[in-house]
Amino acid sequence: MTRAIALSLGGNGPGGSRASRGDALALDLGSSSVRGILELFRVGHEVIKRDGHLVWDIDSIMAGVREGLDHATEVLGQPPASIGVDAWGVDYGLIDHSGHLLRPLRAYRDTRMAKYAAEVDRRLPPRAAWEWTGIQPQEINTAYQVFADLAEQPRLRQTVHTLLPIADLAAYLGATPGIGRGIGSSTGLAIPGASQWSAQVLNALDIPHEWLPHLVSDSTVAGTTDDGSAIVRCGGHDTACAVHSLGLGRDDVRLFLSCGSWNLVGVTIPEALITAEAYDAGLTNEVRVRTDGGIRFLRNLTGLWLLQECQRYWRQGDIVRLLSEAWGSPSLGVVVDPDDESFVRPGEMPAKLAWWCREHYGVEPRDRGQMVRLVVESLACAHADFAERLERVVGPSLDSTAPIMAMGGGIQNSMLMAATASACRRPVVKSAVEASCLGNLLCQFEATGAIEPGGRADVVAASVQPESIEPGDPAPFDAMRQRLNEVRSAR
Repeated sequence: MTRAIALSLGGNGPGGSRASRGDALALDLGSSSVRGILELFRVGHEVIKRDGHLVWDIDSIMAGVREGLDHATEVLGQPPASIGVDAWGVDYGLIDHSGHLLRPLRAYRDTRMAKYAAEVDRRLPPRAAWEWTGIQPQEINTAYQVFADLAEQPRLRQTVHTLLPIADLAAYLGATPGIGRGIGSSTGLAIPGASQWSAQVLNALDIPHEWLPHLVSDSTVAGTTDDGSAIVRCGGHDTACAVHSLGLGRDDVRLFLSCGSWNLVGVTIPEALITAEAYDAGLTNEVRVRTDGGIRFLRNLTGLWLLQECQRYWRQGDIVRLLSEAWGSPSLGVVVDPDDESFVRPGEMPAKLAWWCREHYGVEPRDRGQMVRLVVESLACAHADFAERLERVVGPSLDSTAPIMAMGGGIQNSMLMAATASACRRPVVKSAVEASCLGNLLCQFEATGAIEPGGRADVVAASVQPESIEPGDPAPFDAMRQRLNEVRSAR
């Protein structure tokens, strides 16, 4: 169980007014749970199979939201001054003309997009999609999912009134329907910088323009709950909130690593970077959670999903035990490509990893510890690959020796952090574990006037104890990356 963190701004204490106390509840909708700040509580949810599709258990998700609100009210003795919801990207709910959810929320790992991906790419060539949105085309993207939905269910054109990303759907408690610029930028349906939806993309894919509410600024108050809590648009995307937790200014150019089920290697930059080199490097532009702009320039990588799936197969929830076994196992001397399509779908992950190694190297992990080590070293090498690409594309404004700022639950994996530092030839500075929740809270405090944006870094400094990990010998990782590049070249 991941531990939630508490953030207190001080103030007048229990007897103070709600406005002056700055009490806030951050709801972080992860792909396996709903987390809240104030005290530790976690409500589990998971993807389920229904009518031949992978869907999210929306009843469990909304129960977690309600439980979080009730929990906050109980702890505080009154409703919180504000709430904010962040979630994973790309998935969404479809609202009918009566304001109700039309159907279960399809999960991004559902197989339906594969049937239509080629048609999307024909109508909207990947290079054009990139230039019009700043987002790398992927079949999990919202754009692909919506096209697939319409292809499978044409009647949706008559029955859908509004499309809302997960976070905006969960915040559909008193807020006027709208989509924040941060989460909107990641859909593949908006222009670079996400000031508006891309008419070119919507027309190419024949997606109804009227489904999409106006894009609105993040770190702003969107409405109030029935109990009077301000509903703050906090970026919507959990990674946007996580990067916000670093307390960086708009013009700060810093390398970061967000570690979770997905790992994101990126750099903060002031403006979207739409160049051929960026496209070829597989990089994408997503809007930061700031009223004054800024971009998360990044690559989305398969992350600890590989290890999580192994844990699920082994029925082993004790990651500490698994890492202990991995530390005691020799390296296999090779790594897999974490983003290979073989690893996209759930189920039988250890067998998939073993097959991949046999197929490409003629070897396979001998036991569970070596399998865990294989996953960790593969992720570290992937981090190094994209850190180097970012250096080349961004240029001298990105310090080639500065540490990687790491945040998220995955930073608790000490083996992964050490391997990443060595593979990248940079120190790794571990920041907040519950980075999404911290960034979510910062947005709330800024939106409600509890702090000024310029005070963000001070709050972060008072809330997080950073830990620096120095790089070790990079040679083994260089060798493994070289072997993987040879495999890729031979395909």
